[in-house]
Amino acid sequence: MKKTVTAALLTIGTCSAAIAQQFTLSGEFTGTATPYVYLRYADDQGKMVLDSADVSQNKKFTFRGTLAGPTAASLYGKMQSRGMDDPNYLYFFLEPGTLTASVKEDNFKDSRITGSRTQADMDALNKQKEPLKQQWAPFFRALDSVNKIDNFKFQEMKGGLKPYYKEMEKIDFGYIEKHPGNYLTAYLLRGYLHSLSSDSLRAYYDQFPENIKATIGKSVSDELERRKLGAAGTMAADFSAPDITGKTLQLSSFKGKYVLIDFWASWCLPCRKGNPHLKKLYAEYKDKGFEIIGVSDDDRKPEAWKKAVDQDGIGMWKHVLRGLDMDKLMAGQYNERDISKKYGIYSLPTKILIDPQGKIIGRYEGGEEDDAKMDAALEAAFK
Repeated sequence: MKKTVTAALLTIGTCSAAIAQQFTLSGEFTGTATPYVYLRYADDQGKMVLDSADVSQNKKFTFRGTLAGPTAASLYGKMQSRGMDDPNYLYFFLEPGTLTASVKEDNFKDSRITGSRTQADMDALNKQKEPLKQQWAPFFRALDSVNKIDNFKFQEMKGGLKPYYKEMEKIDFGYIEKHPGNYLTAYLLRGYLHSLSSDSLRAYYDQFPENIKATIGKSVSDELERRKLGAAGTMAADFSAPDITGKTLQLSSFKGKYVLIDFWASWCLPCRKGNPHLKKLYAEYKDKGFEIIGVSDDDRKPEAWKKAVDQDGIGMWKHVLRGLDMDKLMAGQYNERDISKKYGIYSLPTKILIDPQGKIIGRYEGGEEDDAKMDAALEAAFK
């Protein structure tokens, strides 16, 4: 039984201009409580397909369809939860050709998939990473335990993972450099979109064939486009929003002043740690034509936002919420009220410095490491 639906947020599927290629996925199922096994994937037309197979009788299944090339897929049974960590859920790489699978109830994660070169490459990478994961397992367990009781301590501890991520990065880029232009390379690059330079991203993107550029590789081109938003040298996008007191705040009404837009959140530890420094800057420059507008990512918890403003003693400058609409975000719809989207914000804290003519003269992504650059820019502005 097969259903085909248009994907609203298709980022890992295939494109309509691609050539259709056949695949067959056959397998054996072990278990008693699962009546159906489901396969979800994007076909050669860029549409999501949900197919099912009855395994209640002979414990065998076969799926057939058309693809434009390798694509991410989900194979699952009777799930106990809706998350990818469910024991009856498997995320893997489907591709044209003849594939086989051996699946066990409550242990889909250890399913054996053969016939997919992409999956075989991913399995080899995971095997390389396994000793590193085992080495860091105690730290991750401690991190998970802390995360349940203290968000700020959790964020502090995460800083200790830098050596781990560095080693994982070496393994990934060992593969990427040897296989430029293939599907798994594009998939792996999605984890490094924000850490690579624009020149590096463009170089990788240019090596992708057209079908990958139009599908999973689109995340690279999207990132390059995002970087044009809120970039130094461009005019600041105007916005209007209710401030923390309920009054309407319009960015354009501050023309003639230097404005620092501080994108932050009550739950962001580096943001909160940076507030004493911002208070010092505000006290130094506020009478010289300087304003700060805090844009908080606390739309779903406005009380936490107001409490943080009060606790940190930063009510002397302007504050608005970003205007997040989760329904529109999940549906891939543009939201005119979303200030963070207008400025291409992907991490907190991020600060945007705007001159009196409304032009962006500085963008500072990160915490303390960018303070010196921001301080120098303000010092130069108010000489």
